[in-house]
Amino acid sequence: MKPIAFIETPFKEKFGVPRQSLLIEEAWGKLEFIKNDFNLEAFRGIDEFTHLWLIFSFHRVIEEGVKALVRPPRFSGSEKWGVYATRSPHRPNHLGLSVVKFKKLEVTKDKVILWVDGVDLVSGTPILDIKPYITYSDSIIEAKSGVFHQSPEFKKVRWIQAQDLDSNIKTLIEKVIALDPRPSFDQDLSFGVSVAGYNVRFHAEGDEFVIDSCLKEDG
Repeated sequence: MKPIAFIETPFKEKFGVPRQSLLIEEAWGKLEFIKNDFNLEAFRGIDEFTHLWLIFSFHRVIEEGVKALVRPPRFSGSEKWGVYATRSPHRPNHLGLSVVKFKKLEVTKDKVILWVDGVDLVSGTPILDIKPYITYSDSIIEAKSGVFHQSPEFKKVRWIQAQDLDSNIKTLIEKVIALDPRPSFDQDLSFGVSVAGYNVRFHAEGDEFVIDSCLKEDG
């Protein structure tokens, strides 16, 4: 399969990416397509949908191979689950499926640009296909989610020093940290995360996170 596009997102590293989509609406995604007859026609009617499915490749872990048993990131201890009972990237074909919110379709002089919100993907992820989210078939009210039935908790976040940032970027940074991106086996150290072109250092103090610094990255 050949990618149809490579998505641009605020996340250049795996660390800090939301562990599911739609948890952070401010996490935008941008997909650029060459403006040609196919791409102009292929998106006809897409603005009739509020949400879309993105089918993508976990390209960063292909070299790590396949694992039958994995440890979900929100689990602590040594408990492992079968890969088919998780959304781990270490799958036989390294395929991922993510639902995102449609924002807008932009047509420029030489490009067709699809904007979406609520992404959980590293910038540069290959997108293999796009499908509309259909409410009557894709939303199953009585469905069960096993141990994953509870939404993750957003913890309190405070800044050591107020930052003069765009409000959307500031909210995005706060939500990324509030979801606790730290691995379950390493909870005590100070961490750095790259979000929307900023290197953000933070640490935990009790039940809240403290942002120590937020510096613009080079480039």
